[in-house]
Amino acid sequence: MRQVRRKTMDTAARDYLLKAKNEGLQLSWNKYEGMLPQDGFSQIGLSCHECLLGPCRLNPFRPEEDSTVCGLGKDELVLGWLTRQASENRELLASGSQLLAELRLKVTANEVALDLLQSKAAKWSVSGEGLGDLVMGLSLKYAELAYPQAQSKKCIKSYLKSLGSQQISLLDFNSDLAEVLYGQCDSQSRLVGLAVIKEKAVNICLDGVSPTLLATAQELGAELEDEAFQQGASEGLNIVLAGDFSSNFDLNTACNQGTIEFAVLTGLIDLYLIGDGLGKARIPAASYHTVVASAGSSKEALKEVFLQGIAAYGQRDLNKVKVSNHVEKAEAVCKIDPQQIKVLLDQGVVKGICVIGGGSNLKLTEDQGTLELAGRLSAEKILCLTYGNSAVTLAKYGFLNSGDLGNRVLAGELDIETAPLIYSIGGEGDAAKILAALRVAGGEKAVAVFPELTSARDLQMALAIAQTGAKVFTGVQLPVAGSVKISEEIGKVIEYCGPKELADTVVKYFAIKE
Repeated sequence: MRQVRRKTMDTAARDYLLKAKNEGLQLSWNKYEGMLPQDGFSQIGLSCHECLLGPCRLNPFRPEEDSTVCGLGKDELVLGWLTRQASENRELLASGSQLLAELRLKVTANEVALDLLQSKAAKWSVSGEGLGDLVMGLSLKYAELAYPQAQSKKCIKSYLKSLGSQQISLLDFNSDLAEVLYGQCDSQSRLVGLAVIKEKAVNICLDGVSPTLLATAQELGAELEDEAFQQGASEGLNIVLAGDFSSNFDLNTACNQGTIEFAVLTGLIDLYLIGDGLGKARIPAASYHTVVASAGSSKEALKEVFLQGIAAYGQRDLNKVKVSNHVEKAEAVCKIDPQQIKVLLDQGVVKGICVIGGGSNLKLTEDQGTLELAGRLSAEKILCLTYGNSAVTLAKYGFLNSGDLGNRVLAGELDIETAPLIYSIGGEGDAAKILAALRVAGGEKAVAVFPELTSARDLQMALAIAQTGAKVFTGVQLPVAGSVKISEEIGKVIEYCGPKELADTVVKYFAIKE
């Protein structure tokens, strides 16, 4: 069963989709369409694979099927899925452990700025007379955040919002540790687009990796530059990101999550390094020279992988190279001032706040909802805050270029040189900064929209934003329709709206609030 619809709004798509077709490559869209129709029981949350008595499924059209073999009912199945998604934190636990281990080493070597460490420790209510006390206190705080006390399920809405907020708090903690260890770039100006992949350089693309690995990659990039030159790469070694920004490291971004395959189809990616939990098979590198590898746990292991990527540079098939000239400039704001935003709201300079988040979901026309939303809200004087993959998506189309005339609508009223209505606060790891702004400015004056809700982290952020009092919308249906009770409860927290009506619904919501 095939779907006839536009796959993505990306202007580079047509050339690379045609290239993949001519080369006989199966991309994500082909895999998705080949699996249609999807399992209807799973789509409404009534499939269960939790124990070896199953897999079970409950038929919603058979009232007598009211529980699985082990006795789980429809409400329990659907709530169980939501709970797992809202509490998923394996990646955060691993990253936090790595950051704390490195913090201990750097404190021992006296390589940590005391003032910054004390400031971050105070934020998390950690105090101490010496560096050792602060590190111990932060380690205990990490354990508290990573393994919080069990929450009551009496109120499902509060329970789920609390779970999501816990994970975003842990994300924020990790982000603070990364800032202590690696600092923040003086300039948050980045380039976004496939053109950041250089024809005369060894290109290494990092996807979903931790701050610790980014730091190691930066070190290796400098150490192995000569190796790249020896392979004939006149522009040395070029490290880029996929689907995210980094506030700690000055790295450009090639693409958002939805178009990572196009990066490989340029024929210029020599090493594609992916984080834990991401599948290698989603990278169409089988007929390319590209080395695809999982992130190693040590610098030595990562160095070996980097050397493989450098060697792969000499194995490029020039007949498969298709260079892109698409690139846009993106600006990010490291430290947004919640009080200033509140003043703008109180004075009526901006009507409200809209947080735009989420991944890239191929069930929809990728990027379309995000672009329509940003365009409509800018015209309505609604301040948009974005981060991570959504920021990359908007950057691809020039929305985060403060030099663009279309992004200077409020420059005069705000009395600053450039004032885009759409601000990126950084990468996925910086998401908690938005929560801090909403708590001060007032969640009741804000809306969050996830046009392409995709991952557990997206859902967690949506739940955390809802806890501030903000209204949350999504253009993707959650698999909860199998339980009337849970569907109604989660619908009060995250409201589904058809992709075509999403922008109109949000604009009307702000009009009603006036």
